[in-house]
Amino acid sequence: MSLFRKPKKSIQRRVFSEKDDEDDEEMEVDVPKKEKESKSKEKTAKHKPKSLLSFETEEEGEVFQVKKSNHSKKLMKMYEKERRKKDLKEKEEVKEKFKEYKPTEIVTDDLILVVNSSHKPPSPPQIPILSGRDALCAGKDDLSSEDDDNPGKPSYKFSKPDNFKHVLESGAIPDAAMIHAARKRRQRARELGDHIPFEEEEMEDKGRLLREDEHDGSDEERIDMGANPVIRDQERRREQFFEAQTSDLEEADEWEDQQIRKGVTAAALNQELLYNEYQLNNPPQIVQENIPKINPDIPRTPQAILEKLTEHHENVIKSRNNNIKKLQEIRDEIESTAHEIEALKLEAPKAASRFRFYQELRGYITDLVECLDEKIEVIHSLEQRAIDVMAKKSDWLIERRRQDVRDQAEEVTNMPSRNIVRKSEDEEKNRRAVEREGRRTRRRRCREANEEIKHVEGMSSDDEISQQDILTLIKEREQIEVEAQTVFDDVVEDFSSVSNILIKFEQWRETDVSAYTEAYATVCLPKVVSPLVRLNMIFWDPLTETGDIDKLDWYRILAMYGLHEGETETSLSRDPDITLLPSVVEKVVIPKLTILVDKCWDPLSSTQTLRLLSVVSRYIRRFPTLGPESKSLLNLFNAILHKLKSSLENDVFIPIVPKLVESKNVFFQRQFASGLKLLRNITSWQGIINDNIIKDIALNSLLNRYLLSAVKICPLTDAVAKIGLISLILPRVWLQNDTQQLQMFSSCITNFAQQLDKNNPLHLESIETLANILKTLKT
Repeated sequence: MSLFRKPKKSIQRRVFSEKDDEDDEEMEVDVPKKEKESKSKEKTAKHKPKSLLSFETEEEGEVFQVKKSNHSKKLMKMYEKERRKKDLKEKEEVKEKFKEYKPTEIVTDDLILVVNSSHKPPSPPQIPILSGRDALCAGKDDLSSEDDDNPGKPSYKFSKPDNFKHVLESGAIPDAAMIHAARKRRQRARELGDHIPFEEEEMEDKGRLLREDEHDGSDEERIDMGANPVIRDQERRREQFFEAQTSDLEEADEWEDQQIRKGVTAAALNQELLYNEYQLNNPPQIVQENIPKINPDIPRTPQAILEKLTEHHENVIKSRNNNIKKLQEIRDEIESTAHEIEALKLEAPKAASRFRFYQELRGYITDLVECLDEKIEVIHSLEQRAIDVMAKKSDWLIERRRQDVRDQAEEVTNMPSRNIVRKSEDEEKNRRAVEREGRRTRRRRCREANEEIKHVEGMSSDDEISQQDILTLIKEREQIEVEAQTVFDDVVEDFSSVSNILIKFEQWRETDVSAYTEAYATVCLPKVVSPLVRLNMIFWDPLTETGDIDKLDWYRILAMYGLHEGETETSLSRDPDITLLPSVVEKVVIPKLTILVDKCWDPLSSTQTLRLLSVVSRYIRRFPTLGPESKSLLNLFNAILHKLKSSLENDVFIPIVPKLVESKNVFFQRQFASGLKLLRNITSWQGIINDNIIKDIALNSLLNRYLLSAVKICPLTDAVAKIGLISLILPRVWLQNDTQQLQMFSSCITNFAQQLDKNNPLHLESIETLANILKTLKT
């Protein structure tokens, strides 16, 4: 729905149809224009339906209008002015084209055409593209042979000879056939009473007058004396009617154009007008290219021509040589490509076999990884159960030893039971004391049978277990071993054996070493075999057994992997798998040993300490991967230090009471010997673990705090003997590097030497012992 109301005008449009009669036309022509307008207004007023809208007024004259600004009016005037200038310019161009030809006359009954006979006609204009009413008129008003044959057939009224009009407007000269057709159309229209459009008559009259003026140069007009005045009157009225109709149509079109222009913004219209003004003021100029001109002053001598030809000849020779060189390169490339194709054809079977091999290897590795991912949880569970069994035994022995120390300390202090509730505890204590003395007696008899001499009470470890506990541990161990053997029962040997897995990887290595290295097989291989190695080492315990990994099957297989006959040190150094075994030891064995130290190692046991020390020192010397940067080795050392500190806090107890020392010295001697044994076990790690940390634990935390304090309250002869044992245990490097500790230890020895009596025969041996100690410290 539009926002603008179109002004009401009584406009009757001509409907083109074959059913219209000539009588109706004459009646419409005779009716005056004003009477028709008044009738149409009365008719529209009578038949106008009542409006249903509340806001619509009854007054017909009120129309919603939009006021135009002065700027918009100026723009419209400029636009109309530019359009008129353009139309005038086109008309002048058409007139100039007509003036270019010399006129000749072609006289017919009704037309006089001026034709230029001295020049060839210009090229025919392009066929115009017609649309709408023009296309309808141009197609239906042409006179053809069918019109001539059927004179009674009604023709279309008010048609325009658009083809003839367009030809004249374009400036082309119509041919004889078009002139004859136009003349025949005019004659037929007059006979049938049809109207010839005013524009065409005007143009034809102007053209005729122009041609007559150009032909004879006179001002006389041709007068048709035989014309019928009635017909002329009728044609004049008809022309007036159609002029009015045409003016109404132009006003309606102008109103529609104004409504459309209102939708265009002033900025866009202003820009268009400015662009048109710029085009008019600055017509396009033809830019001429800089065409080099021949300088006539340059002399064209034979010498210059010769030099030019010589230069051109040299350029041609260079170009020819370059082309020959490129041709030779192309030939060489073709030849090398042919050789390469032949070589590839020969290598095609090898590539096919290699492709099949890699497909099989890919499938095998995929299946192996899936199998190990499924079994790794079972292996980890079995490992944890085995560690728990071994830790159970160790924890039980350590707790029994600490309980014995607590019981003996209570016995020494002679603390009586205060109530009846403790009678059951006393009975349990008596039972533990009987078992303790029985174990000591059995160990003493065993030493006497082996003829061990100079045994110090308290130096032996109480690791005896009852037969029932041994059977329980054995049963649990056998059950875990049975389950470990059934882990890979549902798997073929290619996936359950370390040797079979290494055979597959060794085939890959022999087939393509570069691909083997680029695929990081050397890095992945320790991770592939580690689950099977862990399964074989479930009950591996170097703390209680003398067996080492050297005797295990997987150790020998990994050590021999990739080894061939005639291999030298040079070829072995280039072997990518030379670190396979050290990597497995670092990633599997050392973590396993760390867990055993944390769960099962007893620092007061000299046997376990010496075995652990032997294993660690041997692995460090043998495997290069166990260096200062090894995280696994660092974790092992941290576990060892943690256990030493824990034992120092919980297992060392020396009662420093002179009365107790004099009256009951058995417990004191045992506890002092236990502390002395711990000192020996700690100092045994000297040279493996950081000396500063070990020295701080041994000297400050154990020697100065417990042992030297206990020595000071001992009898002189006993104190000298204990000082002699301490001097044998302490590394001399520590005393030499630590001046403060050396002075403290020397002053203690000097003090004991001053207390000894040289005249007493019992003290002579002690004096000699102290002298040897001081001499050793000085040297």
